[in-house]
Amino acid sequence: TATLAANPFLYSKLPYNVEKDFSPVGLTVRFPLILVVNPSIPAKNLAEFIEWAKKEKSPAYGTPGAGSPHHLATALFVQQAKLQATHIPYKGAAPAVQDVVGGQVPFMFVDSAGGSQFIAGGKLRPIGVASARRVPGFDNVPTLSEQGMKGFEAYAWQGLVMPAGVPGDIVRKVNDALSKALATPAVKSRLEGLGLEITPSSPEAMAQYAAAERAKWAPVIKTNNIKVD
Repeated sequence: TATLAANPFLYSKLPYNVEKDFSPVGLTVRFPLILVVNPSIPAKNLAEFIEWAKKEKSPAYGTPGAGSPHHLATALFVQQAKLQATHIPYKGAAPAVQDVVGGQVPFMFVDSAGGSQFIAGGKLRPIGVASARRVPGFDNVPTLSEQGMKGFEAYAWQGLVMPAGVPGDIVRKVNDALSKALATPAVKSRLEGLGLEITPSSPEAMAQYAAAERAKWAPVIKTNNIKVD
């Protein structure tokens, strides 16, 4: 997400050109993002969360860092929900999650891989999933879209690229190997066990997805004046 969709707008200067220096091979996985709160917060669904956040004026939220997918998702969420919130950037997801669990920060968007054990253990309360559909393993957590925030989607995602100029037949060969690997039972089981959505694709589909993500996040970054340099 960062390399191909966010960094071109987060940094004033990059050592690479996102559209010219890579040959997309294929997408691998998406990390569903889940809006979670410390259990002490008196909100159990989106409507109650928005009511609480408005009463709090500008509650703090944690992220793994400025410009991270979690930060961008929260910025878009706050924008669409017409809320005010104070960003607390951490150096990585683990300390951010720990402070929400500990009650120092009331809420954040956590990815399914990093938050699943805390949600299962009751240390974080899920409010809604930022996906189009409910996430396997979190079937009892409704999406934000079905709770009234129509069409709200935000993911952290990964894919494989090669340097620009690699012959097309080699790109296709690596794409084929990647697709086969993602389809093996052991790999599927491991990734799905982490709550990840496996998203194999063609090189062309990955290029289109990355372009669509740039178009989505560029205005969010600009509107919220998010810079990391």
